[in-house]
Amino acid sequence: MVERRRKPLILCSTKHVINSTAPTANLFHHGSSPSFFRFPVGILRFSDLTNLSVDHSSLLALSTPLLKTLSITSGSPVLVKNVGTNTQKIAVAVALDPPGTTANTDSQSSSPSSSSPPRIMLLFPSCHFPFNGSVSDDQIAYVSPLLAFNLNLHVACLKSILRHGQEALASYFGPPDKRGNEDTAKINVDSVINVELEPLAMPPKFASLLRVSFVKIPECGILESIRASSPFEAEERQDMIDLSLQKYFEVDRYLSKGDVFGINISWNCNSPICVPCNQRSLNQNDNLICFKVVGMEPSDEQFFRVNNTLTALVLVGSSPSALPPDLLIGEPEGPVPLRGDTVKILASILTPTFCPSVLSSKFRVSVLLYGLAGCGKRTVVRYVACRLGLHVVEYNCHDLMVSDRTSVALAQAFKTARRYSPAILLLRHFDVFRESQSPEGSPYDQRGNTSEVASVIRKFTEPVSEQHDSNSVGKSNVESVETSAEKASGHQVLLIAAADSSEGLPSTIRRCFSHEISTGPLTEEQRAEMLLQSLQSFSELFSNTDSEALVKEIVGQTSGYMPRDIRALIADAGANLFPRNNAKVDKDVSDDVDSLFNSKMAEDTNLGKVSHQIPGKEDLLNALERSKKRNASALGTPKVPNVKWEDVGGLEDVKKSILDTVQLPLLHKDLFSSGLRKRSGVLLYGPPGTGKTLLAKAVATECSLNFLSVKGPELINMYIGESEKNVRDIFQKARSARPCVIFFDELDSLAPARGASGDSGGVMDRVVSQMLAEIDGLSDSTQDLFIIGASNRPDLIDPALLRPGRFDKLLYVGVNSDASYRERVLKALTRKFKLHEDVSLYSIAKKCPPNFTGADMYALCADAWFHAAKRKVLSANPESSSKDNEADSVVVQYDDFVQVLEELSPSLSIAELKKYEQLRDQFEGSSR
Repeated sequence: MVERRRKPLILCSTKHVINSTAPTANLFHHGSSPSFFRFPVGILRFSDLTNLSVDHSSLLALSTPLLKTLSITSGSPVLVKNVGTNTQKIAVAVALDPPGTTANTDSQSSSPSSSSPPRIMLLFPSCHFPFNGSVSDDQIAYVSPLLAFNLNLHVACLKSILRHGQEALASYFGPPDKRGNEDTAKINVDSVINVELEPLAMPPKFASLLRVSFVKIPECGILESIRASSPFEAEERQDMIDLSLQKYFEVDRYLSKGDVFGINISWNCNSPICVPCNQRSLNQNDNLICFKVVGMEPSDEQFFRVNNTLTALVLVGSSPSALPPDLLIGEPEGPVPLRGDTVKILASILTPTFCPSVLSSKFRVSVLLYGLAGCGKRTVVRYVACRLGLHVVEYNCHDLMVSDRTSVALAQAFKTARRYSPAILLLRHFDVFRESQSPEGSPYDQRGNTSEVASVIRKFTEPVSEQHDSNSVGKSNVESVETSAEKASGHQVLLIAAADSSEGLPSTIRRCFSHEISTGPLTEEQRAEMLLQSLQSFSELFSNTDSEALVKEIVGQTSGYMPRDIRALIADAGANLFPRNNAKVDKDVSDDVDSLFNSKMAEDTNLGKVSHQIPGKEDLLNALERSKKRNASALGTPKVPNVKWEDVGGLEDVKKSILDTVQLPLLHKDLFSSGLRKRSGVLLYGPPGTGKTLLAKAVATECSLNFLSVKGPELINMYIGESEKNVRDIFQKARSARPCVIFFDELDSLAPARGASGDSGGVMDRVVSQMLAEIDGLSDSTQDLFIIGASNRPDLIDPALLRPGRFDKLLYVGVNSDASYRERVLKALTRKFKLHEDVSLYSIAKKCPPNFTGADMYALCADAWFHAAKRKVLSANPESSSKDNEADSVVVQYDDFVQVLEELSPSLSIAELKKYEQLRDQFEGSSR
């Protein structure tokens, strides 16, 4: 058997040296061997970003078998090519598994806890560097995040995700805990992104001049940290940047025009009381400053080698550039929106524009995002922008309206956003433009202003055309780089307008938006999730409290809360961490300096002890009560008096019927989850003064419900369509504040029978029709929205409102002449009185006329107390103490009630009472 000899392993650098000595004959040229090697690509994760010896911007980590395949050693330059876009960059190859880690390989692979590494952006395998474990797949080329960004691998990844449909897109933009292995497995069936590697026989030559600039950022972040509050601080920070650039280029770096590289600069002042520096030290990505190569000399080469000893470095201002997506550069930070459906819709609109195609580059992209204030619209926009690596330029539309010509100010906002392209222009409070439809001013001026604003929006949201790009051939290096950055996405500026409501916007402006997205209030599950996450972030503070049990208890009382309100609630509860006794001042402090010093030292000692107090359930409940009072005024709900069932005397049957209608679905939601339509409408009718409004207030107080009281004249407006809009707004406000009770007082004046109204425009008929449509729409909502109406004349109400499914439960609240019943009413009214021992409420109830209503009994008790107070004042001693003049010192006697009964006449006659009883017989007979 003849044994074939193995070919010797010769490095590329050795080949170049030998070939250079014998230029006439290439001794190591094999035509059959390929020059490029194609491998799947992965992403590196660095444990230490401050190590300048490792080039985090152009690093290529390969396994030992791949290094042997390429015939290179660690530290050799390699040409990396993106197969999809033909983008080429030079990287420094390093060994992923050097020989020192082979002994550790078996132990790592045999451990049962070892699992497949997480994937970056759902597609890229990941690997930590330096690596001490076993390589799961030695045929993957791992690149650094900035190198992947310069190769446009993130764009290829987004294109692949788009091809896999909405499920893959929702998984990419979902929260971190939902991007699991199951979703990844669905996408990774045929999604492999490859790169081609070619070893370089000779490294590129050195550049004589390198021009770099800051990556322009609209606000906050990197450039804000560079700004200083004093000239000395500005000079110091500029020296830090210059020194960091000099240190970075002490090692040879491989760059080309348009590359983005990052340097980690620590701005920490090492002060324990500096809050920004201590927060920034928790995340290394906050200290990463990105620079962009805007020019290199000589200009006849594509790639250069840069070293501070042979290359002149020039820092020239700032230039526009996209940033790597947060999932590519590191772990995402910041709040995660709870409205996953809104994030999914917005992402499906913006992602195709970021991945340009022939079709997507021909359509305008502008989004109108509307929802109630504080629902998280800006959080959604910033979250999607971070996932795509786009800047966000914010403008407040109130500032634009201050200008004499709004269209000029809006055009300037678009031009400013273009300086940071690709960027999202977020126009907040966009609903101020609907004020142009007010009747004030000339209609021609309003129409002209509206058309100018619409023309500006259409002009600046048009995608970049190829003819426009062809004019940039003769521009300078910096301008050509900016033009290429704009061409990368096809859209210079993506417009997103945020408003509280889309109604009232002029149709000319509204037609400029290609998409409209509505953001609703949080569901109960979303509120519970946000509360639980907030409490878990304070787990050390609430260690004595069961977070899940506490959330279940209070989540029902946070109906209508927006994310902003929930964060304010947790912040208010956290304010109890401050010492409760901090504001108290010891009045007995001596004027002596030593004693003052000793008291300060004791106060500091107590401060350390109080800081360990743990806020519990009581603190959170108190904060919830304060929050509910603040939100009541914001929602437009009046302050409901503290009316309890003990304040309502009698009416036991009516109480029981209301509790069965309102309280039972709230306490037993599982029983009503089958979709059966509940009877949520109650109409209280009867004579005036019998306690109908008092009952509605007691229901809202006892059931912990929001209370919306509606009066008839509040909804009527002189302009056509405004009255119906007010009805829609009332029900929309109630839906956002669930669980809620809508109380329509004097319903007969608000919803009279249609066809009988005398107004020429038929306003009341349209109001009744709108109310019928809104009440029918309550069947689509959950079991926590109720309507209660009160009326003296139900015969005047439109009959359509009294059918089943609307105000289908009619409860008569009348006058009861039973003495025991009236005794309970008097007992409730005099609950806070100081009665004499000989006062018998039963005997007083017997003396009351049979047509005495609840209002008459209230007048009786109030006048009796007034008589007793007057007697107290007349018989009081001028030299008596202040305690004798307090309200508790007034004693109401039996004679006071008798004297008032002789003077008080009933507000309802016997004939009127009989009419109401006939009306009751009529409606009770029809209901039977």
